[in-house]
Amino acid sequence: MKPPKISMKQARIHGTNLLFLLPAFALFAFVVILPFLQGIPYSFTNWKSVISTNYDYVGFSNYITLIRNRYFQQAFLHTFQFTAIYVTGANVLGLGLALLLNRSKWYTNIARTVVFIPFTVALTSGAIVWSYVYTDIISPLFNIVSPLGVSSQVIPAMAVIAIWRDMGYCMMIYIAALQSIPDDYYDAAKVDGANWWQRVKGITFPLIVPAIISNVTLLVAWGLKCFDYPMAVARNMEAAQTAAMYVYDNIFGFNKAGLGQAAAIIITVVLVILTYAITAVCNRLEVEE
Repeated sequence: MKPPKISMKQARIHGTNLLFLLPAFALFAFVVILPFLQGIPYSFTNWKSVISTNYDYVGFSNYITLIRNRYFQQAFLHTFQFTAIYVTGANVLGLGLALLLNRSKWYTNIARTVVFIPFTVALTSGAIVWSYVYTDIISPLFNIVSPLGVSSQVIPAMAVIAIWRDMGYCMMIYIAALQSIPDDYYDAAKVDGANWWQRVKGITFPLIVPAIISNVTLLVAWGLKCFDYPMAVARNMEAAQTAAMYVYDNIFGFNKAGLGQAAAIIITVVLVILTYAITAVCNRLEVEE
């Protein structure tokens, strides 16, 4: 079967769109892609610091060291724990709020704004404010120790901060997806006698799968790169050490830039694999309108 021919008008439109995307892509390539590719060779060396020009090739020694290193294993476990709580909480609350605030009324518009405002707050600023809430409000009010000071509670406590900040973003994505669903589908379901939950399960969920994929994959990426929260509120706690902090400490603190770069490569590979797996699973749930 021959592919459909593209008219000159369509070619001009696509070409114009690509030209508009080119500056953003060039900036992304210069800031993200190029440094990442340049850093791969350094992960196979004993490079000491970012200002050092002397290093020797050590092969896969850094990767083997990381796989066997207990602190790196713990940092990765903490990162996965944080990401799992964060992604689940932000998406569940975001979707729930979207279902409640889907209809455009003056009071729902105000509520959407209030819920979305935390997303505009800087990560570090939000973490510091929540550190005050945990320490000076929740702790004396309930006569408990701040969860940021308890090893078994610090990861969930940081995840709550991240959920508070990003659930508004998830809500807006889900609202956009909900408003793209034709009302005719719901009207037909009502005629057939479907209740609210049956309409949500049979119509809403399948048709917002693209939004679910977008939110989940993006938040997984943010979660695996978690650095600001532990740096701001739990810098000296081993139980709050994340993979991104491990990379930072080795590159800038312990003068083991080659080892830190290898850790960054491992995080990136895990992120790519998880993103592909999540997208593949969610795509099976998607339906054609």
